[in-house]
Amino acid sequence: MTDRYLKELASLPKVYEAASQLDTGPFKAAIESVAARSAIMLGSGGSFSVATFAAYIHQLRTGRLALASTPLDYMTLPLRDAAVMCFTASGRNKDICAAFDEAAQREARPLVGLVMREYSPLHELAERYRYSRVVSASSELFEDGFLAVASLLGSAMFLLRAYRELIGDTTPLAATFEEFVQSRVSISLDELVAHTLPAVRPETTSILYSSSLRPAATDIESRFVEAALGNVHATDLRNFGHGRHHWFAKRPQQTGILALIGDDQEALAARTLELIPRDVPQVRIDFTGPKDEQSLAGLIVSLHLAAAAGHVRKIDPGKPGVPEFGRKLYHLAPARRRKARQTDVTDVAVWRKEIAGGLKSPAQIDVLRAFCKRGVQKINQTRFAGLVFDYDGTLCEPDGRFQPLGKDVARALNKLLARGAIIGIATGRGGSAADRIQEAIEKRYWSNVLIGFYNGAIIRSLVDGPPTAGKPTADVLRVQERLRASQYFSACSFRSNNCQIAISLPSLEEASTSVHIAQSIVKDTGVEASIACSRHSVDIIFNGGGKRAVVEAIRKHTQSDDGAPVLRFGDKGRWPGNDSELLDDAFGLSVDEVSASIESCWGLSPRGILGVQATLYYLDRTDWQSGTGNIRLE
Repeated sequence: MTDRYLKELASLPKVYEAASQLDTGPFKAAIESVAARSAIMLGSGGSFSVATFAAYIHQLRTGRLALASTPLDYMTLPLRDAAVMCFTASGRNKDICAAFDEAAQREARPLVGLVMREYSPLHELAERYRYSRVVSASSELFEDGFLAVASLLGSAMFLLRAYRELIGDTTPLAATFEEFVQSRVSISLDELVAHTLPAVRPETTSILYSSSLRPAATDIESRFVEAALGNVHATDLRNFGHGRHHWFAKRPQQTGILALIGDDQEALAARTLELIPRDVPQVRIDFTGPKDEQSLAGLIVSLHLAAAAGHVRKIDPGKPGVPEFGRKLYHLAPARRRKARQTDVTDVAVWRKEIAGGLKSPAQIDVLRAFCKRGVQKINQTRFAGLVFDYDGTLCEPDGRFQPLGKDVARALNKLLARGAIIGIATGRGGSAADRIQEAIEKRYWSNVLIGFYNGAIIRSLVDGPPTAGKPTADVLRVQERLRASQYFSACSFRSNNCQIAISLPSLEEASTSVHIAQSIVKDTGVEASIACSRHSVDIIFNGGGKRAVVEAIRKHTQSDDGAPVLRFGDKGRWPGNDSELLDDAFGLSVDEVSASIESCWGLSPRGILGVQATLYYLDRTDWQSGTGNIRLE
């Protein structure tokens, strides 16, 4: 056996140190919305072990379901309404890139990738679908041989740290690799090879594990098969008792047992192993400490277990030799979805409405298609008095909400204003939004831009600048006091003025539940208010505010008739999103979530084109002449 794999194992202390120093901030921001949903974790080869670890950590930390899936499984199942995360060390994996592309065209929200390189083909795909996010966690120490070693440890540590920070767990990992392993594993790594030889010397190794060690069992199977180190089958401690034990009655001399025990399952493990025939070799490794650290330690043990099996088989797991047919198999790729035609807006609209409203029968689809076709025709044939935009998620990306508007957005808005358009912008914020808009819009056009601050509670021309919000009234303070007293909102932060209470929600809270609870509390106070939610908060709006007030202000500014058509753009069109009222109109265009209505809130951008990218798609097809405008989406 050569020593390629042993050299990779020897580098793990430095890999651990490098992974401990990575900035998890961008990844934490990317997974913040993942944490509030069920998730599909995609990986292949060594990255499938990372996906399995990610699924375990997601379930452990969020209490929500997560599934580790291969790209092909994901692409051949009609899965939807779940977050998708893709893992690849190099970002060049054809299967992962194909699955990422498929997820984008299904508009999986959110769609996140983790790559252990600064730039890759997966980054290029994310540029095509700008609503997605690919995060780099790179170090020259994360280079791998045939099997993933450094990238596996680096990815797993990065995930563990990011999920901890997401939920406010500030517990640090051990300072060094050696301290970590010593504190979490019952056997030292120096002794691991000799300790595990009885289990890996037979032709077949049966892995019994507790829940936190499932990722390790998955990784062991992958390494043993990929490097031809032996046969492996794996199951948890109790599933083993439902028939799998029969294997040992028939093949006791050909099978060894490796028990990976954590989760305080020591007693169950002891009773289970006592019942196994004595002529079956048994090896047990125990893990202690927080469950996420047990899982990480299990992966480290898996890395070293492959060295033990390689020692027995005289195979270097880091350089086992790849046959020519294997190279050809690796370079195959799954067939990708044929790109949706950008002009087929009715099909896209029907598809999005079906997702929003649930699966439908063929007859219902025909009715929906007829409504969508009429809706698109009406939009294409109408002359508009003005335009109203939501701000966060529509004119700026959610993670850039306090940065200047993008140059492409500023250019498109100034182009319309130069042709005489009157533009309204509705935002839940106050002065910070006005500053960004003033930076983007040429000053000569400011008088033709109306801003609805605090979700339309205060409407001012851009010339007038941001409003000075008054102090909370007695009614606002009474509502806020009742909300703060609720156990549900006890961990939230509040901002209030005389127009609005904004409640910032913890990462794991579901917006619809928060809105329902807030509605009940506000109703009990007897104070009149409307309630909506954004990605970041639940807003209680007073003084008759609402984003539709900006539509009325546009009509008044243009001296148009009541009911004059105004084109509206927003991203949160599905209740309880804060654009649902604004987009509940025949001329409401969503750049992200659509409602189930078959007469309003249309999503007419191409598949996978969401957020600001969809806004630009719409604006590129909008023209203004002689005081009115039109949009052509055919």
